[in-house]
Amino acid sequence: MNKSTNTVYVLSGYAKCSTSHTGKYKLGNKHSIGLLTTDENYQNNMHQLKTFIKDLGWESIMFCMVEEVDDINTLSNDVLISSFHRAQKNGQSLVVNDHPITVH
Repeated sequence: MNKSTNTVYVLSGYAKCSTSHTGKYKLGNKHSIGLLTTDENYQNNMHQLKTFIKDLGWESIMFCMVEEVDDINTLSNDVLISSFHRAQKNGQSLVVNDHPITVH
């Protein structure tokens, strides 16, 4: 992974909880997720990125959209700003919406 770049790629999508996360997420519920990565070759490394997410207790991972973020000042959400910094430091970071996806 390219950790020296300022560009972070945000892959947005959905995943299903495959383990109990200390009561925070319920097994089987789907949540929206955002994977922030500095890997400019994320398309070729999708297996590795999904393995990272699976190791955190998620399955049935689907990405719907990708955005490039070059300027942290364009982010207004504290959680995304924190995740942006983690991705720059560690190469990747996962954000999960605490509320499960419900069908109406």
